[in-house]
Amino acid sequence: MEKILKKLDPEKRDKIINSALDEFGRNSYEKASTNNIVKNAGISKGLLFHYFKNKKELYDHLENFVFKKMVDVILDETDFDETDIFNRIRQIAIIKMRVLARYPGLETFAKALYDRNSISDIREKVEEMVPDIYHQIYVKNIDMSQFKEGLDSQKAIKIIQWTIEKYGEEHISLIKKTGSELEYAKIVSGIDPYLDILRKAFCKKGEMEND
Repeated sequence: MEKILKKLDPEKRDKIINSALDEFGRNSYEKASTNNIVKNAGISKGLLFHYFKNKKELYDHLENFVFKKMVDVILDETDFDETDIFNRIRQIAIIKMRVLARYPGLETFAKALYDRNSISDIREKVEEMVPDIYHQIYVKNIDMSQFKEGLDSQKAIKIIQWTIEKYGEEHISLIKKTGSELEYAKIVSGIDPYLDILRKAFCKKGEMEND
């Protein structure tokens, strides 16, 4: 199935994936309609089941796609020579938004997954795909000396991560509601004030002055 999908025209493949993500994201597995999926993707039902044997195989593919796509793009595009955690997390946030712009249904489907599964189950699934992924992204090569003495750096990183992820979610939701374009310059300018506040809260004064 994967080999067949790779041979498919990328634009047509994205339409199928986006349509399926949106349908399964808005409905339970039982209520999700393959008729709606093919209609919105502009393909025949026969063609859909040429790529996927049945509804279950399609759903399983989407589950893996949601996690693997995001992880693969982050690992490919993140500059891991960047040692500043604030800059690293900003990079990752922008990368995620680019993926969400290409696959608008991904966010809806991902939220549905989080509703149906525990955080620990999802984290375990991601770790199975790419062992030690969270360490690679948020800890590897990061300069922890920038944090204030006595501060729990791991908790601080979590707060930075959660803040920027929430900002990203709100920005994507606004784009969906208004139908506006995803403008990366605005995203960066919107993220920076939050990062400045968090730097003042968590970093040594000298580190902030050197930025």
